[in-house]
Amino acid sequence: SSGINAEYGHGYSNVPMMIIAWCIAEIVRYWYYALSLVDKVPYLLTWCRYSFFTFLYPIGVSGELLTIYSILPIITATGLFSLSLPNKWNVSFNYPIFLMLYMAGYVPYLPKLYMHMLKQRSKMLGKAAADGEKKAN
Repeated sequence: SSGINAEYGHGYSNVPMMIIAWCIAEIVRYWYYALSLVDKVPYLLTWCRYSFFTFLYPIGVSGELLTIYSILPIITATGLFSLSLPNKWNVSFNYPIFLMLYMAGYVPYLPKLYMHMLKQRSKMLGKAAADGEKKAN
């Protein structure tokens, strides 16, 4: 037995939420990149690549943050991945504090990253529509 209380982390939908959102995003992204290598990206795939993030990004980030938050009590209680003094390297590392700082880092960066993706969406979908018109003429 690992000494870990089995009640932590059970009953949460955050892990599947995170995995499904990131998997869909990555599958679309890699198909887009693969087909762009041979210049054969259909407009629908371009649209998916630059539109799915509008709902997948918040779902994925929420799942990630809820996963971290839900496991903080067990990480704190067990000292998992933390390093206390004294030790041969003479350094300490508190993993729960690191995770809390990581989660707090989303506050300033999430809106910035989301706005960047919205600009990319506008740029790429406008370009894809213009390219489609050129090919039609």
